Formats: sequence, C-alpha cells, structure tokens
Amino acid sequence: MLSPALFPALLLIASFLYSCALMRLALRPWEQARDQHWTERARWLWQSRKSRAAVVLGIVLVSWPLYLQLVGDDPSLPSLVFPALGGFMVAQFFIDRRIWPGLSLRLWLMQTFTMFGIASALIGTIAWVAACTSENLNSTDWLRIGIAALLLIVLYSGVWLFAIPGRGKNPLTPRLCQMVDSVAAKAGMPPVRAWVADGVMANAFALMYIRSIVATGPAMRVLDDDELRTLVQHEMAHLSESAPVLAARMLGGLSWLGFAFTRPVVHHIGHGGVFWIFLAVILVKRFAANIAKRMENRADSMSVTDESEGPIYARALEKLYEANQMPAMMTKRLLHPHLYDRMIAAGLTPGYPRPAPPPGKHWTFYAAILPAALWLGIKLAQNS
Repeated sequence: MLSPALFPALLLIASFLYSCALMRLALRPWEQARDQHWTERARWLWQSRKSRAAVVLGIVLVSWPLYLQLVGDDPSLPSLVFPALGGFMVAQFFIDRRIWPGLSLRLWLMQTFTMFGIASALIGTIAWVAACTSENLNSTDWLRIGIAALLLIVLYSGVWLFAIPGRGKNPLTPRLCQMVDSVAAKAGMPPVRAWVADGVMANAFALMYIRSIVATGPAMRVLDDDELRTLVQHEMAHLSESAPVLAARMLGGLSWLGFAFTRPVVHHIGHGGVFWIFLAVILVKRFAANIAKRMENRADSMSVTDESEGPIYARALEKLYEANQMPAMMTKRLLHPHLYDRMIAAGLTPGYPRPAPPPGKHWTFYAAILPAALWLGIKLAQNS
C-alpha cells in the first residue's frame, strides 16, 4: 500500500501525463488541417476543446478508485481534487502553447487564476449559503442569503475589476479611450470608462452595471480604426439597455441562490424537491439567456450608423473569430448568432461557402469519461 502522503504527488504526475496525452491526441485533427481555410481548422479545434471538460472530469473521478486501490483508506476531497486539477492545469498550459505559440506563462497564469478566482467565488458563495441555511428559515438565514446575493451582484457587475492592479496601464488603452469618447460624443451619451486588458483571446465586452467597455490586447492589434469603431458601437448599444433588461440579466446570475433553499426544501418536501430547485434555476437562466440573445441582435443592428459601415463591422467580426479560431457556424446558436449569418446581415457575403458546424465529440472525450463511468457502474451494481 502507498503512503497517503505520497499519493497526491503521484496523482499530480499521473494527471499531467494522462491529460497531456488525451488533449494532444484530441488536437490531431486540428493539426492535420493546418493548410486548410481558417474556418475548417476552427471546426476541429472546437471539437478538441470539448474533450477538455471530459478529461478534467474523468481524472478527478478516477482518482477516487485509484486511492482506494493503492492506499486503502477513505480519501479526503482535497487530496484528490487538488493534485488531479493541478496536473490537468499544467498540461493545459502546454496544450495552449501549441494553439497560441506566442502565449507567455505570465499571461496564461494571470488569465487562469482570474477565471479560477471568479469560479471559486461563485461556487464558494453558493456552497457557503447552501451549507449554512437551516431546515426552518430564520432571520439569520435570510441575512446570510442577502449577503450572498450582494456578493453575487458585486461579482456579476464587475465592480471588483476596479481593484485589479495595473488596470488601464496597457499602452493600447489611450487608443481605445479616444475611440470610445468619440463614439459616445457622437451618440450624445455620457462619458464611458474604457481600458485594454491583457488576454489570450481577441475580444471586447461591455460592463453595463459600471458603464465600462473593455477590449483585449489581441483585439486592438487585429482591428484597424474603422473596424474598432464599429465594435465600440456594438458595445455602446449594450450600455443603453433598459433597467428591466439589466435586472433580468442580473436575475440570471442570482438564480444560483435557489440552491440556498436545498436544505429547507428537502426537509419540508423531500429529496424530490431538489428537482424543482434545479428546474427553477434552469428556467430563470434560460429566461435571462433569451433576453441576452435578443440584446445581441439589437447591438448588432446598432453597430453601424450607415450602410457603408456594415461590411466594415462584418470584417471586424471575422477578424476576431479568425484570431480566436472560433467556428463560423455552430450546431446551435450560443449567445451570439453564427458569424456567417452576422456577416450577411451586416451586408457582406463571405468569400467562401457556408462552413459546416463543428463535428461531433472526438473519441478522446469518451476515452476520458469511460473509466470513471465503468467504475461508477460497478459501484452501483454492487450496491443494488
């Protein structure tokens, strides 16, 4: 039997090697399409991205039976999750470097820890309030839920971004600020904050609750001034959304608080009540997502001020998708419409046929999930 202290180190190494191997194999179709049009390569890269979620889930789940087999004692959750995730994250850096060869470790760490921090804050807040809420709600429980709601509002509003060191210090920020000021003045809007953030992806987004526009360095570098102006006009349209729309967007984020009522619901209704909590959360999030989709259509229509800007906006979108290697067509619409349709709607028909959507899941997706699924199936069979 292994020592419990030695197992996490071995799991970290095994997770790294396992994740590297599967994610590297998932990239093979993308690498083999190197000489094809960017839309074709993006299709295969999207397929490999779907395998990543299966890899991390698979390695975390498989670590439990490995611990029982090699150590024999009941494991603690941190001794399994942290080494498994650590090995996966190290492997992901090397995979990301294959996709973006110029990616620096500093930039990757900054972006990874930012996303990890946001996810941890969200999950931690919901887990805290769900675990502490009593079976019969009292004033303390309602105060705790109120505090959790306030934390989520801070998280989703973006207010915390003002505390990030170096915000606005990117040398490309003055160019963005000048463009934002020009568009705001022309539209008769009050001043809008703007800054450029370091990032891997070429993107821009509006923070409606703090009236700010943020663009990433790659987006600023691939767009010329005319293209940047149309992108800023798109984001400005989000800043003019009505109060009910902003409330509905925030409601989608606050819907996670439904899980705070898990304990009282189970106490009064039974475990079947958890289904109704899940259903309520899904419905509220679907309602908020539908409004967000309509707002994207609205922003696209307000991205151009005359017909001559339509093709410019279409080229700006295409440059962003190409830089990010995102598919021009998806199997279903996500938040934004399909790029190909957005370009046509803007007045520019792409010079290539309508691309096919990304292919189905790569075999590595199932290879990552299969061991954990088999183990869970065996455990259920033994307990039945």
